Formats: sequence, C-alpha cells, structure tokens
Amino acid sequence: ILAGVMISIGGSVFLCCESRAVGAFFFSVGLVGVVMLGFNLYTGRIGYVFDNDKTFFIDTLLSIVGNLVGCIAVGLMQLPKGEVAAIVATKLQKGELVVFADGILCGILIYVCVEIFKKKGTIAGILLCIPTFILCGFEHSVADMFYVVNAREFTLQAALFLLIVVL
Repeated sequence: ILAGVMISIGGSVFLCCESRAVGAFFFSVGLVGVVMLGFNLYTGRIGYVFDNDKTFFIDTLLSIVGNLVGCIAVGLMQLPKGEVAAIVATKLQKGELVVFADGILCGILIYVCVEIFKKKGTIAGILLCIPTFILCGFEHSVADMFYVVNAREFTLQAALFLLIVVL
C-alpha cells in the first residue's frame, strides 16, 4: 500500500509541474521513497520473479493489489490535478500492443534503476531512468493506477488499459 502511496505522490508532483521535464525529474521522489524504505512496488519486483521461488511470485502479485489500494487512497483524497483527465484520455487512445510495449519498456527502466540501487547503493539510476520513461511516454502500471483514479476514469476501458500495462 505504501509503495502505491509513494508512486502516487510522484504522480501528483508530476501533474503539478508546468514543465514535463521538471515533473519527470520530481516524479523520482516516489521510487526513491520506495527503495530507501523497502516498500513492495510491483514494478520494482516483477523483474525478479524468475530469480526467486513461488512465494516471491505470489507476494509480487499481491503487491499489485496493495499498490492499487495506495493509489486509490491518494487519487481519491485529492481533487483531480492539472491535466490528468487529458493525460488519461490520451493513454486510453493508445492501441493495446503499444500499451503493452510501453509497459515492457518502462519495466526495463524500472529494473535497471532498482538493480543499480541494489548493487551500487545509489539513486543515480532512479534519477536517470524515471524521467526517461516519463518523457518517452512509457506506461508505469502503478503510476497509471493513480492517474486513472485521480481522473475519476472508472470505466471498463480504463480497467482493461491497466490490466494490459500490468501484464
């Protein structure tokens, strides 16, 4: 749940910034909080499921539920921020294969920054990879949960979009 809250805080700051580049940089606060405090973020764990046992896989799947709860809490406690409705509308117009590919590309970057943090103990990878995925328009499943909730976009189309990004 707390990882979902942290990513939602990152999404909130992104939506408050007039500059996408500045917002993309400050979005990093979400993942910095997750790795420094050891929270269970689905996108930070999924890259490790093949290196671990079945329990890790089940815990990873459960983490997406907790992440969603955190995103719902933060997304609903705030009034819709900035251009979130327009951002979500644009996301929902992407084709399924593009959304799936964007989710994979974001996942690669999340894996890289988490791995750098684990091996080197530095947040440098986070400060580079997070703005990169945002500026490239890649899809981050947990951040997208926050955006969808904050935009109050409770539709089947939004649910299917999130499911594809999670996959």
